[in-house]
Amino acid sequence: MRLTHLTEPDLEFGHAFRHPDIRFGIMDYGPLDFGMESAPKRIKMGVIGSAETVEGTARWIEKCAKGFAAKQSRQPNLFPSFPGVDFETTFRCEFVTSDEIQRVLPAREIARLVAIPGQREVTQAIVGTITNEISALAEQTAKPDVVLIALSVEIIERTYNARDVAGGEDDDETEAGTALDFRGMLKASCMRLRLPIQLLWPTTYDPAIRIPRKLKETSERLTQDSTTIAWNLLTAAYYKAGGLPWRLARDARQLRTSFVGLSFYRSVDGSQVHTSTAQMFDERGEGLILRGGRMVESEEDRRPHLTAMDAYELLKGSLKVFRAQHGHWPARVVLHKTSKFDRNELEGFHKAIDERDIDYADFVWIQKSMTRLYRLGIYPPLRGTLLRFDKDQALLYTRGSVDFFRTYPGMYVPRPLQLRCQVQGQPLQHVAEETLALTKMNWSNTQFDNGMLITIAAAKHVGEVLKYVPEGQEIAPRYSFYM
Repeated sequence: MRLTHLTEPDLEFGHAFRHPDIRFGIMDYGPLDFGMESAPKRIKMGVIGSAETVEGTARWIEKCAKGFAAKQSRQPNLFPSFPGVDFETTFRCEFVTSDEIQRVLPAREIARLVAIPGQREVTQAIVGTITNEISALAEQTAKPDVVLIALSVEIIERTYNARDVAGGEDDDETEAGTALDFRGMLKASCMRLRLPIQLLWPTTYDPAIRIPRKLKETSERLTQDSTTIAWNLLTAAYYKAGGLPWRLARDARQLRTSFVGLSFYRSVDGSQVHTSTAQMFDERGEGLILRGGRMVESEEDRRPHLTAMDAYELLKGSLKVFRAQHGHWPARVVLHKTSKFDRNELEGFHKAIDERDIDYADFVWIQKSMTRLYRLGIYPPLRGTLLRFDKDQALLYTRGSVDFFRTYPGMYVPRPLQLRCQVQGQPLQHVAEETLALTKMNWSNTQFDNGMLITIAAAKHVGEVLKYVPEGQEIAPRYSFYM
């Protein structure tokens, strides 16, 4: 075994300047596309909600322009200020809203919706009503770039909290498979409108509002500070409006690589398992979403896997997407998966790669490990700690103590990722460095120490939405419609 520590990867921002932290990089240098013709200059934010939540959200957008002071903390790098938004600060653009791109749900309509009995029925009714409002905004001449769905407490209690009571916060198939995931269903329903949406809770603009964690309990949800909320929500909105906040800092000598994450999702009725993929074209993390075939039970481990033909078709389509964007095939392909690649998947993926004469490929099986390392003192191991067992197996801490923050920012003991390279084209050290860097490509979280790399996290989010999109219906190509 060999223990090493990986340097925190840099990110690239405006005018090719680099910084390891997302927030300081955007403050100092602007977003990646700053100065480019394609960069958003004025992001119009539509708002849908009750009279109270629409008004509160509009006020919050105005406050963001002026900024928020840093949270009082002994770790100033962990909680920097949000200096506001204009043409010279942070995103170098405006975030605006107006009455013309706001839709208010009448109080009587909200009362009618939340009074509908049955979890499936109330979820479908609320999703249908909000989708109709988004459709009205999409048909306007001056339609918004992003739509904020400002949920009222009553709707939250009948969607999110009701599912918590029925079967737990992470259970998508409660009540014998009758419950529906409100977020996933709403994003699937309005996908055809090609307007990215962002769900927003009233605690965003008023931390004093109390939302019970569950209907049958008095526990309350923790709320982030205003500065953190502004950073995360406006960064996500900038990306959804077509902007590129940052990208991985890339060495020109590196091979042009296509990163592909694979995840499985179960159909709404629970009868079938399908594949969802997040095609990350290159170091920017900008790519298209693909939907794979149905899974079959493997003879090797009795778990769902792709057939050789479906694996071939899936990667073949992914490579075509890369070529369409770049004008050439990638020199290297990296596949990320949370379960072992069986022989049929290996056969199909290799066939697709061989057809394009791609010499370098890495198939990496990634799981959270129960094995933990300990260091002297009260803090967990440093983020970037790498313990190699062999040339193709290692443990990597993607969460842990962060030197830049001068603390461990998490609440629980972190679990490392176990990396297993079933097909290896690059040294394990290089694969681990890429894995650590890909954890920094989450557009919804500007605190850079995400635990899971974007390829797998994105594929999971895609699956949560695609399960509600009927077979044969065209799906939205950009990840912004799923996050």
